[in-house]
Amino acid sequence: MKKELFNGKRLKIARVYRGKTIDQVSKETNINKKDILAFEENKYKPTVENALKLSNVLHFPRDYFYRNENIKVNVESVHFNPQSTIQRNEEISYREKLVMIHKLYLFFENYIQFPELQLPDNLNKNLPMEELADRCREFYELGEEPLINMVSFMEAIGVVITDMNIDRRGASPYSQKQSIDGKEKYIVSLGHDKNSLALRNYDLAYEFSFIISNELNIPAKRFNKDDFASALLLPRNKLIEELDNPNELESYLEVKSKFMVPLTIILYRSYALGLINYKKYNYLMNEISKNGWHKEEPLDNVKATHPTCLRKAYKLLLDNNIVSKNTLMEKLYNENMILYGDDLEKLMGLKEGSLAAKKDVKVLSFNNKNNK
Repeated sequence: MKKELFNGKRLKIARVYRGKTIDQVSKETNINKKDILAFEENKYKPTVENALKLSNVLHFPRDYFYRNENIKVNVESVHFNPQSTIQRNEEISYREKLVMIHKLYLFFENYIQFPELQLPDNLNKNLPMEELADRCREFYELGEEPLINMVSFMEAIGVVITDMNIDRRGASPYSQKQSIDGKEKYIVSLGHDKNSLALRNYDLAYEFSFIISNELNIPAKRFNKDDFASALLLPRNKLIEELDNPNELESYLEVKSKFMVPLTIILYRSYALGLINYKKYNYLMNEISKNGWHKEEPLDNVKATHPTCLRKAYKLLLDNNIVSKNTLMEKLYNENMILYGDDLEKLMGLKEGSLAAKKDVKVLSFNNKNNK
């Protein structure tokens, strides 16, 4: 029987996945940090005791560290909000989490036909921003009607979206372009958007801007993502038609109720189109501040829809008796995707406890007289 060997590369993946430095893991396990580094570089193997310590501290099943990677995911490009307040090591952890989501997606593709990635083929990098946005709408046959559910739109065109970070205060949206065996996929992690439809719509339009600029190889300095996102969500002619009085804040609230885009973005777009001058733009922005709307605008309480791709895939397999809770874990285990149930729940957007082990097992006393 072949002896299983500790895989140091997986130790590093698990550590990064948890957003921990080598120093932190060393303190929490009482293992010398030089030893941990040596384990990660496969210079030598940890004892059984130290392997268990690492497993417990990193909250990964012990078996995870004794398997090889059988799926190579290439991370080709990354987009992270530079204004994010999240610590750097946590930002880096998102990379591994989105890689794991792609592996889960690949697993479900064995059973389910997901939408293929559909990106516009009618664009070129020399087009003005306004025309780029118009051509995207033309490609997807959106007309000029409000695009009020960016989650559904992006999932329908083959972009994978996860809400694993929506409860993490300070989290910003994060996107990756990944490929497996040459097949490309964009994966977007939502930020802490308070489940607000308007905020989520704009965040995703902004991430879609990254996708478009990345596909066209336009440097970030030459591509204003706010301009593209606002043009995509607020087509010029439709905005002019709907905005009764550009000088009154009430008119912008009416537009927000139809397009579900933040007030500040509607003002930004109106100024960019020349519907108001800079003085009026500043005045209306100050009015928003006076009303206390910088933290929460009217209609921000309209709830957004959640990503459904992996959650629906799991439900389809359950409903068709292809997997049960236990057999899903077994199948993933056989594919070397060895995670605890609570982590899988977060990655797949499932309710807490959907995959976690039951804790209602009755414990019998060995000395119970009735057992004699």
